Amino acid sequence: MKWKLLIPFLGFALVGTITLVYVGLSSQMALIEGHERKEILNVYKIFLAEIQNKEELALSIAATLAEETLIQELLAKRARAKLLTAIAPVYERLNKSCGLWILNFHIPPGRSFLRVHAPQKWGEMIAYRRSVSDVMKSGRGRRALEWGLSGVALRGVSPVYFQSKLVGALEVGFPFGKEFLMRLKRAWGADFIVYEKKGEQSFKRLEGTVASDFEAICSRLTSVVQNGTISIFISPPGAPKSSILLGPVKDYHGEVIAVVEIHIDRSEILARISYTRRVMFLVGAMGIGISFLLTWLVASIFVRPIEQIVEQAGMIAEGKRETVLEARPMDEMGKLTQSLNQMLNSLKERQEKIEEYARTLESRVRERTADLVASEEKYRALVEHLPLVVYRILKDGTTEFVNSYFTEKLGYSAEEVVGNKRFWREVICGEQEGGDRNILDVCWEGLSEFRTERMVKDKTGRELVFMDRAIPMWDDQGGLRWIDGIMVDITEQKRLQERALRAEEIRIVGEISARFAHELRNPLTIAGGFARRLRDSFPPNDPKRKNADIIVHQILRLEQILKVMLSSVKSAPLCLGDVDLECIIRYCLNDLNEIIEAKAIKIELSIAGERPCVLGDEDLLAKAFGVLLEHAVAVIPEGEVLSITIHHNEEESLITFRHKSKGLTQDDLDQFFLPRALGTVSSPFLDLPVANVIIHRHGGRIKVKLENRDILVVNIYLPVVPLAS
Repeated sequence: MKWKLLIPFLGFALVGTITLVYVGLSSQMALIEGHERKEILNVYKIFLAEIQNKEELALSIAATLAEETLIQELLAKRARAKLLTAIAPVYERLNKSCGLWILNFHIPPGRSFLRVHAPQKWGEMIAYRRSVSDVMKSGRGRRALEWGLSGVALRGVSPVYFQSKLVGALEVGFPFGKEFLMRLKRAWGADFIVYEKKGEQSFKRLEGTVASDFEAICSRLTSVVQNGTISIFISPPGAPKSSILLGPVKDYHGEVIAVVEIHIDRSEILARISYTRRVMFLVGAMGIGISFLLTWLVASIFVRPIEQIVEQAGMIAEGKRETVLEARPMDEMGKLTQSLNQMLNSLKERQEKIEEYARTLESRVRERTADLVASEEKYRALVEHLPLVVYRILKDGTTEFVNSYFTEKLGYSAEEVVGNKRFWREVICGEQEGGDRNILDVCWEGLSEFRTERMVKDKTGRELVFMDRAIPMWDDQGGLRWIDGIMVDITEQKRLQERALRAEEIRIVGEISARFAHELRNPLTIAGGFARRLRDSFPPNDPKRKNADIIVHQILRLEQILKVMLSSVKSAPLCLGDVDLECIIRYCLNDLNEIIEAKAIKIELSIAGERPCVLGDEDLLAKAFGVLLEHAVAVIPEGEVLSITIHHNEEESLITFRHKSKGLTQDDLDQFFLPRALGTVSSPFLDLPVANVIIHRHGGRIKVKLENRDILVVNIYLPVVPLAS
């Protein structure tokens, strides 16, 4: 506890001290650097002011000398020797007293007349001296830092008039060199180096009071000349103890002719900064130490009673203390002590209750366990013995639970189903393509009540119909957790429903057909009788008798169709009994044996499964199979095979006739069981509708199809127990 208080406070003190020291040093450095920049900039301004003062002095001396009448007269007369004699003593005095270096006389339009400091050099044109040219043109004095034959000098040029006429110009100049720079260094304590500009990027050291690294400074000089700005560097690389200023020096026309480099020693400043830094670090360390001691003292004062209370609370927790704690003043510690005493009393009460409960716990656990086991057994027995499928599907499609009825009905074991993510999607819901769609979208898409009718194939491929009722379980955020549901097998109900609908359709069609046949029979009988009398009234050789025979023949065909219709709609009760389908088929084949042998037809009879017995009317079924076999034998080409296959299971029997039959079209298949008269009156096609009606009355159905264009396949489906039963 003590260290938990000490470490944060000590950390705060350390961070605060470091921050204050950093801010103080940073602020101090910024202020010092700002002051140094101002100081070195002031030195630069003083440097420029000294240049200006020298130029002003030179101009003043030149103007004073130009006012002398003797000088005006001698210059006007171009008396070079006399002018030199008159001005030489003055030049000597000025050179010694104020360091005057240059004293020149120029005559219009810009020619050197006399150099007092170099009398032997005169007469050349000085058009490159723009200050002299300006004086000649304007008649007013000019001061300038300008180049000449003697080098760079601080010059003052004044016009000379004689009798109000410009007769020339007088130029005075002071040297701009080391002596000038040394005087500034002695006065201001800074070093000066002047670099002469030789080109756009070419410089030459002119004079200086200290050595310099010209190669390192050259690129900076170019920047100063190109931009015309001042650059200040505080402790640059190569001179960590100096402040350096690079400033342009401009001539009379404002063009940069040189760059001055000013050095100010900052060793004393660095020493003061180092001293200040040490003092601040020392003060900070002392502050941290004092903070640590004060924090330690305060923490000890606060932690001591807490440690005592913690120790007593530990004893209470371990059960070693049963007496209440000593009362304290009602501060935070006192309130905590009071709370611990209340907790101690409460623990005593609860301990007594727990001891009482422990004495009766074992019997209660046995009773509750027995209740849970019994409840679980009841629930499991209920779920396992329900005549319906009970399941649970997780949100990713994984089957979590199915009851035993699922295995009994569909043939899949629990190991094949439980834990499989794809089983319910593909087998139950019939998803064709694999995907990660939500299981609700796959199995109940578009269904708001989660109730649907499903066609499911069992493991053997048998189709079963289920009514699926699902109950989704949602979490608090509205997301799917799992799906509980039940599936009821309604296969038999659907089959009975279809058979009932089919029987009702046959009944309605039979009533309509019977009504139609009865209404047609009387007119047809009358027409047939009159047609025969009309035919018999004609002589045998009369052509009209032949036409009458055609009418009689067609009426006979209509009578046969009418007879087929009446026989097909004739309703009679079924005499149900056990019927052996194999025996009936063999019996029918035996009746057709002569035709079969005559056409050399090969009979292939095969039975799959159990012995094919159904509940039905043996006579009617024999008639139906006899008609179908008679038709097959009639249309099959000679020497071909008639294949008869019987498949039997618990629910229905499938009898398949397969043989060649040429010339059949899709229209023939569509009208296969419709009443019609083809060929002779005893054609095997006439009784096909009767066979169809018999099969339908037994709850069965007949499907006819062509394979490979010339193989006729007749499938007869008969339920084991007909609907009529």
